[in-house]
Amino acid sequence: MKTIISRRKTIQIFASAIALFPISLSANKNIHNYHWKGIALGNPVEMKIYAKNKNHLNKIFFLVNSEIKRIDNIFYLQNASSKINQLNQNKILLNPDRELINAIYLSEKFYKISKGSYDITIQPLWNKYSSGKKIILDGINFNNIDISKNKIRLLNNYTEITLNSLAQGILTDRIHEILLNSGIENHLINFGEGKASGISPNKNKWNLNVNNNIIDITNKGYSVSERNSTMLPNNMSHLFNAKIKTSAINIPSKTTVIAKTATLADGLSTTFAVSNNLIRNELIKNFTKVQFIINN
Repeated sequence: MKTIISRRKTIQIFASAIALFPISLSANKNIHNYHWKGIALGNPVEMKIYAKNKNHLNKIFFLVNSEIKRIDNIFYLQNASSKINQLNQNKILLNPDRELINAIYLSEKFYKISKGSYDITIQPLWNKYSSGKKIILDGINFNNIDISKNKIRLLNNYTEITLNSLAQGILTDRIHEILLNSGIENHLINFGEGKASGISPNKNKWNLNVNNNIIDITNKGYSVSERNSTMLPNNMSHLFNAKIKTSAINIPSKTTVIAKTATLADGLSTTFAVSNNLIRNELIKNFTKVQFIINN
């Protein structure tokens, strides 16, 4: 029997021990489970952990929950005290977290690959279309970001950044790392962006159901960008092209990317969605180990 998963904002984590037992756990009192629901980066999430050692389970839950809060305090724009909000408001951030620095450097690569279509300085467009606020478009330019090890500066008073195209992937990969370091090699993290490792509880590969096709995602990350997943009040898509400073043109209805990490898949799915066909073909050509599945 193959294990099939569909995209949904849920974390499901299976400890390696579970693969040795039947899926019906109630008959085995040696298996402990914890069911947790919460919010991560503004999205509802659910986590299920199964383990033989209850103390081990509690430790894992504590580590994962702490990491969700830590990443939220860096990247979540609706968190008034988050580091990204501090940067947007003050135009300078001293001693930034390494995750924020790494995310900006990675976003620069996507900016260059897309020839400016993908650009994290499009946050003012969100402000304009979500609230009707008038904006100054000069702030939308990646070159307005000055970054070093100890400081990030926004060189234009109208520049604001968003890292929503990478943050869930970053969180997913960090949870994956925590689980591996905790000795849980076999697990699935399904968080919109996801990561699968080892084998499923049925001792099979992890598979993703995309357009009724079964795709092996074992030891890979995945991400989906959907044109209509968030629609703005003007009925425009949330997927912006920074070059034209509005919603991208000819956005695929769904862009699914399977890559080595959830972070890479996250960034590539957005870059593909907002770029023109020439850039999209270049992405497919240059990222030969990445799988792109496009619904037009």
